[in-house]
Amino acid sequence: MERLPVPGEKVIAEHITRVSGGTGGNVAVAAARVLGTKEVGLIGTLGRDDIARQQIGILEDEGVVTTGIHQITGEESGQAYIMIDPKGENVIANHLGANARLGLKHLKTVELKRQLRECRGIVLTDPPLEVAKALINVAKGYEIPLLWDPGILINQNREVLLSLVKEAEVIFLNETEASALLGASESKTSFHELKKLGFSNHIVFKLGSQGAVMVEPAGGTVIEIPVLPLKELGLNVISTVGCGDVFAGVFAAYYVTGSSLERSLIMASVAAGMNATRPETRGSPERAALEAMEQRSRNLGFAIRESRALRTTERDSGKDV
Repeated sequence: MERLPVPGEKVIAEHITRVSGGTGGNVAVAAARVLGTKEVGLIGTLGRDDIARQQIGILEDEGVVTTGIHQITGEESGQAYIMIDPKGENVIANHLGANARLGLKHLKTVELKRQLRECRGIVLTDPPLEVAKALINVAKGYEIPLLWDPGILINQNREVLLSLVKEAEVIFLNETEASALLGASESKTSFHELKKLGFSNHIVFKLGSQGAVMVEPAGGTVIEIPVLPLKELGLNVISTVGCGDVFAGVFAAYYVTGSSLERSLIMASVAAGMNATRPETRGSPERAALEAMEQRSRNLGFAIRESRALRTTERDSGKDV
């Protein structure tokens, strides 16, 4: 549409598309395009409807293992309604449907227990908190890296979520989520405040057109990840829908297979940037195209910056350092 509406305003939708989506599915597909067929499995719930049949078929075509997807009678499959303006910015309303019915019983099949025991990493998107807690325990028990993009869960129970996300090796937050969970945006959150909240893991702030920042409060490390230089590459932003999911999926694909944090971050940023140039939600590239674009961008000066200087609060020194 020409612009996103303000409350009470009607805006004409110039074009409507229906595409596969869902954060879990988007993350899984992005990771599968890097890792290959049958290397990524998805745990989730759908209804028994046409949406479910289409979603499962598309995921299987992408090489995602779908034996962890359960279909629930009497519930619609989850859906999202997304408005996009000419700059690619968006507003999203989610109808969770069957997604909200994912429970502990769905983790107890013999096949799913085997997959969890043998996997190289777990990525949580926004499952019910009891499921998140159970999977955290699985990750701990088998010493499996766990990454978490909590998304809409932040609006449900902040205190419980705060205690759980500290168990993840890496958490992903956009600016709105950071404000809701931490009480401040990335630019206003100091190491001191993160330590006070009990964070010792890696926190990735996804900043959209400004790139991303990873902080590690315990060691005082900051890694700044630039946005892909689209203009210099002759590319334009079409839609930012799904870019955060692509970032998490590609980061996970590299990180759980042994890449450094820096390498994982840079590949995630490249993939998210490429996704923004595509109209579909799942516009993440295959591995060969992704790595070719990373090399091409590096020649244009695309590189991360790292700083180990602690930033203190006014309470500590009267100024930011």
